[in-house]
Amino acid sequence: TDVYWWRNPENAAGEIYERLNRWARVDAALQSDMVRQHMIGESRTWTATLRELVEIALFSSSPCLIEGESGTGKELAARLIHTLDPREDKRDLVVVDCSTIVPELSGSEFFGHERGAYTGAAGNRDGAFALADGGTLFLDEAGELPPALQAQLLRVIQEGTYKRVGGNEWRKTSFRLVCATNRQLAAEVERGRFRADLYYRITGAIVRLPSLRERRADLIPLVRHFVAEIMPDNRVAALDPAVEAWLSTREYPGNVRELRQVVTRMCRRHAGPGPLTPGDIAIEDRPRARTAADWRGEPMEQVVRQAVLEGAGLKEIGKQAAACAIRVALESSDGNLRSASRKLGVTGRALQIRRASERERGERPGSRPDVNGAE
Repeated sequence: TDVYWWRNPENAAGEIYERLNRWARVDAALQSDMVRQHMIGESRTWTATLRELVEIALFSSSPCLIEGESGTGKELAARLIHTLDPREDKRDLVVVDCSTIVPELSGSEFFGHERGAYTGAAGNRDGAFALADGGTLFLDEAGELPPALQAQLLRVIQEGTYKRVGGNEWRKTSFRLVCATNRQLAAEVERGRFRADLYYRITGAIVRLPSLRERRADLIPLVRHFVAEIMPDNRVAALDPAVEAWLSTREYPGNVRELRQVVTRMCRRHAGPGPLTPGDIAIEDRPRARTAADWRGEPMEQVVRQAVLEGAGLKEIGKQAAACAIRVALESSDGNLRSASRKLGVTGRALQIRRASERERGERPGSRPDVNGAE
């Protein structure tokens, strides 16, 4: 009786019990070898995302939309949901890349066809809906679905019934639906490029996978994981500190996928049992010599963007840029005022006045006052 009272969801204690039990199941899944060996990373951002995916897999059968930039691991996330799905009679995961579907053959790809349905249809064929019956259907790059096909998917997703191309018999199917896209589908709906009714059918849950720049703490663990995969004979015991620093500061527009390719190229060049060194970096990945105009592009834009986002005004940004330029010119000239003024294209007198003014305000050239302009 006492056990029933505690586990009865109608009691407050029962609700607490169920919640704690749910958390324990999620934690156990996160610590399992299957998750730790394939979903690499322990940053707070990545762990929170994994918890979302695990909860969806264990406690929901609703359609799920996975959003994220290219290379963030959307198919891995879909496979995780399928693997953790608790259905006892679960069947296979069926993957359909919507970006490669030929419009003329899309009906057959999804619905299958009957023999003689069109020229070349020599026999009956099962489509993705039949193959995914009892399992999971993963629509990768769902944002690429042609408008006509979007309309055709509505019935089967909602009611689980469909007809083969060229057939008259209604067939049934039941599958867990997981979609992925690198687009903002909600924005696509507003622009009229994606059907609103289909969007609401595939978004029983929405998970956004973070980009690699949002989980930089996971970068080196990912590198070590990729090295172990690519070179399983343990020929690489460590990363040279210079290589680790280079990998940590490099940008990865292609996210985890690009990182893996960079590591693959390094491993291909590596020889011997020692660590990966700067000499292993592929030629196409090595930092290019910077030109005098480089600073006017992305590097400067990043600094200015950060200042604007933190509330700095145009006057403050200009003042800080000038102060920083003076400090750099003086440091590179070993404190020689005349040499620094020549580098900056001003007179020595103007530079003296500027430095004196900063000392009166208690500033150091290149220092950073309050972003709102308080000094």
